[in-house]
Amino acid sequence: MENNLLNNAKAFFNEDTLSKLSGTVGVDSAQLKQGTDLVIPALFLGLQRENESGLNTILEQAKSHFGNFDFQQWFNSDRSAPAEGAAEDVNSQHPEHQHILQSIFGDKLDTVVSAISGFIGIKSDTIQKLLSSALPAVFASLTNNGTNWNAAGISNLLNENKSNFAAALPAGLGLGAFGGLFADSDIQSPVVETPIPPADIPVVEPPVLTVPPVNPEPAIHTREAVREVKKSSGLWWILIPLVLVALWFLFGKSCAGNGAGTADSTSDGRDTSSMTNPADSLGTTDGLSNRESVILKLPDGQELRAYPRGIEDNLIKFLQSDYKALPDDTLKNKWFDFDNLNFETGTAKILPASRDQLLNLAAILKVFPDAKVKIGGYTDKTGDEAFNKKLSLDRANAVKVFLDEQGLGAQVAGTEGYGSEIARYPADAPESDRIKDRRVSVSVRK
Repeated sequence: MENNLLNNAKAFFNEDTLSKLSGTVGVDSAQLKQGTDLVIPALFLGLQRENESGLNTILEQAKSHFGNFDFQQWFNSDRSAPAEGAAEDVNSQHPEHQHILQSIFGDKLDTVVSAISGFIGIKSDTIQKLLSSALPAVFASLTNNGTNWNAAGISNLLNENKSNFAAALPAGLGLGAFGGLFADSDIQSPVVETPIPPADIPVVEPPVLTVPPVNPEPAIHTREAVREVKKSSGLWWILIPLVLVALWFLFGKSCAGNGAGTADSTSDGRDTSSMTNPADSLGTTDGLSNRESVILKLPDGQELRAYPRGIEDNLIKFLQSDYKALPDDTLKNKWFDFDNLNFETGTAKILPASRDQLLNLAAILKVFPDAKVKIGGYTDKTGDEAFNKKLSLDRANAVKVFLDEQGLGAQVAGTEGYGSEIARYPADAPESDRIKDRRVSVSVRK
């Protein structure tokens, strides 16, 4: 059912409709398609959060406004072109549309518009038009082309599909970007394993061993168990380190480190020799957990708690230099790696502990308002490259969305996802090496 609801609504925006809308708003059809793929699940989620009484009020508004439409003709997915009335409605800005949107989102309408606008780089007024244009498509999908406006039935339909509506939003956007509007406890996001951040795991060089895959049962080590080991022939003292190494490979590698990106129109062709990565910042390869934070002072007197020679320290020093005198090519090859930014495994969901470093970056940019940054994301060479590209794209977008929420969108010059194209270590390299290839970085631009 979820596929029918979403896909039927999206089907209205075929090439002809998008082309006509493109000529009206001055945005290319591909971007408009990306926009409709976001506003449609957002509208479904907005309707889902209403109780039956509130939903009934909205449905009465929609029925009154769209009641004159021949939905069977208007929402015919086999049509070669949209019906005339539909095209007029898409291109108009009817006051009733704004009224319905306000009823759905309340005082969070601007938050929704701003979040989607910042994510895909389309002006807010264009997103507002897309939301307006998507209303008849959403209601046609929910009411079986205008034949069933029963609030109780539609409420059940929305509740049955709420998790799928949430899943239709890309990882880099997510429900959190809407300022808690959809933060109801009953909206279930896909369950993902929360890894231990790399900062809490000492990076060790495991011996070069071929260890078969194991799925060990959790063990409670009692005194009796210890005595049993002591009585054995000594074989367990050989196996225990092997099992620990296997566990390290199984769970240690799940901390996906830093990696992200979003593509803009050109690629920089980065010179990796100019990067500042976490290992370089530490001057050691024995992990991040042994570092002690220090207090860094910004030019305005504001104090930040950060790691010495970490991204904040290096970035502040660079911005206080005469960096604007450097050639553009030099700036493009100078990157600063986040050294305390981590994501849930295989997703672009930023772990809560990483928020402090993002807030530090926001504070730095606010003190240096002339500075602009490009955000780059990277993965290691393991896995599918197409997935790595998308993951790095989503993760860079996640950082961009955070900066947008801090009012710093104008200082983001662009984002790019590099996947594993410049990873330095092969897929079969030790985890302690591959973790260095998984990161998010920023590069200062004029």
